Amino acid sequence: MSPQFPATISADQKNMIFENMSDGVITLDSDGTITYCNSASLEILRISSKKDVLGQSFKELFMNNKKNKAFNKLFRESIDKGKVMPKTSIRYRFGKEKEVHYFNIDISLLKPSQTELFDPDADYNPDTGFNGMVILIEDDTDKYKLRQHEHDCAFIFAGLILCISVFLMTWSLLQFTLHIYLKSSVYTQIIECITFLLFLVIVFMTSFSMRDIGLIPRKNTIKKTIVESLSIAAVASCILLFSKAILMLLGYKIKDYYIGGSLSGVYTYVFTAFVQEFLARGVIQTSVKSLMKIRFQKFFSIFLTSLLFSLMHMPFGFYFMMSAFLLSMALGYVYERHQNLWGCVFLHWCCGYLAMCLYF
Repeated sequence: MSPQFPATISADQKNMIFENMSDGVITLDSDGTITYCNSASLEILRISSKKDVLGQSFKELFMNNKKNKAFNKLFRESIDKGKVMPKTSIRYRFGKEKEVHYFNIDISLLKPSQTELFDPDADYNPDTGFNGMVILIEDDTDKYKLRQHEHDCAFIFAGLILCISVFLMTWSLLQFTLHIYLKSSVYTQIIECITFLLFLVIVFMTSFSMRDIGLIPRKNTIKKTIVESLSIAAVASCILLFSKAILMLLGYKIKDYYIGGSLSGVYTYVFTAFVQEFLARGVIQTSVKSLMKIRFQKFFSIFLTSLLFSLMHMPFGFYFMMSAFLLSMALGYVYERHQNLWGCVFLHWCCGYLAMCLYF
């Protein structure tokens, strides 16, 4: 026996269907007055209560912001000229907010009978005029930001690979073909220039915020960052000093003093540590982790970041390159714990400069 379905749907059933939709539903009458809106539309358009919109003019409520040019034009074409546009993705700002939202809007105009949808292929009859509309609004902001974030990561990573390739090819040409030997400080400056160039790209050509690349720490992680960074720095410094003493006792020929460098070197290395951590953690690790949708995502992002970072230190020799790889692995783990660069910058400066004074 086939199931029996009701011939018509009651008003309560229609209301229940609309209230359970994830898309916003708004209806206007022939005067452009809002006659219905479901709960999803209130959330999407940031309206506290239906009482604030029912019986109000749609134009006066949502079409006063001159920054929403595309949004205003879409509804003017429909309300004033009776045109039906295809489903459209629109940028929208709430008041004076800087944050942009993205809505997919689908509009259907009503015939005079209010029972059938307007035929988009039929010519507009000025005698009939505007007879109301049904508006479907989908909030696509999160999906748009995710797509934009992945696009930015791919763009940055491609630029990074290009920079590293040119850097290594230039070094190989100078070192092995032209036999031009540059000071190690020159290569350091080249790396810093590459980093500054990528910083400009991120700031002016992507949607990344300062928090996304670890420059602005979260308040609830500041204390943890300070405590853990100081503890790790103390342990790492003791290990470096102890290993130096052991190697000297065993007769290995390395630097015969424990301290080195100068105060100007200390100050300079602060800038170097910041620049290199921004490159390694803020650029490479962030981009790789966002692009790799695999198991052990964080581990592979740390490993690949450390590998690329060590390759950029190839002109300094194999041991220096391997030291950079191990330090980068440790700092990558710290970055994942703290989600900001500052603990990594301090550890890089402390451990890296001490290691150079002791060994290199």
